Amino acid sequence: GRPKGEGGMTLRAQQDHERLYQTMAIIVANIPIGPGTYRLTLLAPEITAAARPGQFVEILPGAKAAMDPLLRRPISICAIDKENGRIDLVYREVGRGTRMLGEKQTGEKLDVFGPVGNGFVLPDEARKILLVAGGIGMPPLYALAQSHPEREFVLYYGARNQQELIMLEDWALLKIPVKIATDDGSSGFKGRVTDLFLKEAGTAYHLCCACGPRPMLTALAGILQQQGKKGLFSLEARMACGVGACLGCVCSTKHGYQRVCVDGPVFPAEEVIWDE
Repeated sequence: GRPKGEGGMTLRAQQDHERLYQTMAIIVANIPIGPGTYRLTLLAPEITAAARPGQFVEILPGAKAAMDPLLRRPISICAIDKENGRIDLVYREVGRGTRMLGEKQTGEKLDVFGPVGNGFVLPDEARKILLVAGGIGMPPLYALAQSHPEREFVLYYGARNQQELIMLEDWALLKIPVKIATDDGSSGFKGRVTDLFLKEAGTAYHLCCACGPRPMLTALAGILQQQGKKGLFSLEARMACGVGACLGCVCSTKHGYQRVCVDGPVFPAEEVIWDE
């Protein structure tokens, strides 16, 4: 019953529930990289060893004994350093939990479990891959590109303004071209990243991987359908439990309702029902 792509190609990995770890991860670094945006490096060897691009971890920002805040915060994995047992996470301060994370110092410990979810599984024949990122949806695509140096990538990256563009130097080190769109025109193309994609991407590519706000993904799914191209999209959702129990993050697909946290967050674009 697992969905197949062309030629029987499995587009989604089976979630490996046996490789979920809960650990007290040591903070190696927690540095601001943009307005209210931080890059958090954690020493968590077990989680790092099991991690794949597109997965995320669940972090308890406060002390478990205090149960404050009660719920963990899901944060996508941005970089995987298996040699040193470290993962990088990028997060933006949007509420009390992420503000608490922003105050954490090097050497402190965080209660973390993961890696959670199904990540990006690239079919062998997909050699040229276009990446489309909206805002804070960019970091998991960096993990994907970093993990596959044998593939050819181009990143289309949209943000509200130049100040919100992050990690451009990291992409430059990977020698991956970055095409930028900003809402206010302060950097690159003025307008939506999907308009830039439609204008410049062409059709000489094998697969599109994307992460960003739902309206961006909906527009991009329409473009791919017109082009007859496959996509793997990482969906953003409010996840309360992160283990598929609370059903708070379900999305509608051609296979019925599925949970973004454990059935996703990465889904084949053509399987999601976008117009709900």
